[in-house]
Amino acid sequence: MIIPTFLKWAGGKRRILDKIEKHLPNKIINYYEPFLGGGSMFFYIKQKYNPKHCVISDINKDLIETFKAVRDNPIRLIRRLKYLKNNNSKEFFYKTREKFNQHKYIGLTRSAVFIYLNKTCFNGLWRVNSKDKFNVPFGNHKNPGVFEEENILFASKLLKGTDIICQDYENLKDCVEKGDFVYLDPCYDPLKRTSFANYTKDRFSAKDNERLAIFCAELNRRDVKILLSNNVTENVKRNYLPKNGFIRIKILAPRSINSIGSQRGNIQEYLIKNFTNQNALQN
Repeated sequence: MIIPTFLKWAGGKRRILDKIEKHLPNKIINYYEPFLGGGSMFFYIKQKYNPKHCVISDINKDLIETFKAVRDNPIRLIRRLKYLKNNNSKEFFYKTREKFNQHKYIGLTRSAVFIYLNKTCFNGLWRVNSKDKFNVPFGNHKNPGVFEEENILFASKLLKGTDIICQDYENLKDCVEKGDFVYLDPCYDPLKRTSFANYTKDRFSAKDNERLAIFCAELNRRDVKILLSNNVTENVKRNYLPKNGFIRIKILAPRSINSIGSQRGNIQEYLIKNFTNQNALQN
């Protein structure tokens, strides 16, 4: 199966879809993904299950507008990406980054710049500071793959008919119903204080993770099927107890976002769900 991701995103699920797949429901009619990121899970779900209704969302406005641009105007977006790729250089990158942070780009051009910066910055990392400024340095890639035309066109096809919304995940309370499936991939509970957690200017704190757990408990009471990814930490264990209807499954996932190469590699993380199937094993 082709997963037409057009962004690099910390914590992307593309490389572990085979491990997640066995813990998905047997059937998905309505699909919700409120922490969109790079969209790998959506593209997989769309192709395998072809849900009747899909809602993908995130609080990162530029991310959401870029997905809308891919859905609605792929050809025009590709034209702008070609210009950016052909002009790529260290000097061009920093000038473009500065103008992006000053909000001098709008519409499709801003979305194209969002993809360009993501693909040419160091380690393909999207990170913003407390002032909501993108601050990742130039990546010095010899031949950066800014975009693949076929990927964007295929992604556009898969996104047709999908609701793409900039919103907080709690807004889903008003629309999800019994039997719907929600996949949640939030900023992970950090393994250490310096762990990456800055997709937006507001760091996802321990209190945010507690708020998310309360949200998941409410969905569980309403018989909405959920699957959540997170780190194996004491906080996560405490927030999702088996006695409250949650199943915790440990899987190995690769980590590549680290300034120290020796600290990259496979690490255990949780899949947490509130429904069973023949392949689920509780840990």
